[in-house]
Amino acid sequence: MPFQPPDHVRTILDNLPMKPGVYIMKNAKDKIIYIGKAKYLRNRVRSYFTQNADGQRK
Repeated sequence: MPFQPPDHVRTILDNLPMKPGVYIMKNAKDKIIYIGKAKYLRNRVRSYFTQNADGQRK
């Protein structure tokens, strides 16, 4: 069975724009651990919550 993000995460992903943008990843302590940019923000952020061809999560 493919990995499915929780509903609240899916809602956030669905509402991200299909435009260029910058995103920030934070850990549980709210510390910035990664800053990225993307041509298509929704696709890039969604890629962190999907599986690759081997069935492994990124």
